[in-house]
Amino acid sequence: MRAFSAEVKEEILQSLNTRRQCDACLSGMLLFGKQLSENCISLITESEPTAVFFAKNLSRIAEVSLTPEVIEQGGRRLFSVSLTASSAIKKAFDRFSFEKGSKRPKMPADLCSKQKLTAAVVAGAFLVCGSVNDPNKPSHLEFVLPNLGLCNDLGLTLIESCSVLAKQTERGKKQIVYLKDSESIQDLLIFMGASGCALKHITVKVDKEGSNRINRSINCTYANMKKLGEAAGRQIEAINILTDRGELGSLPLDLAQIAKKRLEHPDLPLSELCSLIEPPVSRSALNRKLSKLVELAKKP
Repeated sequence: MRAFSAEVKEEILQSLNTRRQCDACLSGMLLFGKQLSENCISLITESEPTAVFFAKNLSRIAEVSLTPEVIEQGGRRLFSVSLTASSAIKKAFDRFSFEKGSKRPKMPADLCSKQKLTAAVVAGAFLVCGSVNDPNKPSHLEFVLPNLGLCNDLGLTLIESCSVLAKQTERGKKQIVYLKDSESIQDLLIFMGASGCALKHITVKVDKEGSNRINRSINCTYANMKKLGEAAGRQIEAINILTDRGELGSLPLDLAQIAKKRLEHPDLPLSELCSLIEPPVSRSALNRKLSKLVELAKKP
């Protein structure tokens, strides 16, 4: 079965309809990918469509010819794209105004300045370092980032661009930006261009919540029925004890009538049994009188 993350990434790629969107997405992929330096640009991913998109658009920007290379790693089939030609790397750095002379460039201040392109930048980040749980599992979406600077930049971008407040943590040497709230995950999927996957996420969660409510209702009903059945069983046992001891005939008329009706209707709830008593009594009054019968049966 295809992973939900793969579905999201494929839908994101299909939503990129203009060269400006593709360039913005590529900039996000470069910043958050495996390696971005003046010596090497590289990407490793499980997603073949992601690798093909990266290679095609980086080739266009850097004026080179790149194709994904298939590699086997730990039993997984991965796709790798690497660029080491300094002149080609310089063209990519110049195109996106990446900071030179640093180990890992930061997100340029104006990279997400245009709202319509911010979504494509974030989508690029998700393509290379993001994942999201299948909607049938606990809600979780995350970006695994190489440093705290990019972690903070991405977190701030999510708040400012789509009002999504993400949390941050560390995992080994990696920085993690993550979401666990279903609605926030759905909002982000829509923002990145994966509205179809967002709808699937919503549908599964709604169905799951509905099933949980039904199960809780069934469990609650069963527990109440079991409780009522146990109470009625104690009442009938008490009435039978009083009958065997010949004490039922000496009871006050109201208690004798209640005892008779309970024996006639052993499964009837108190709310219905009280209407059969003449004159009718309240549910609480009936419960007290039945409790009285149980107490009398316990006496030697």
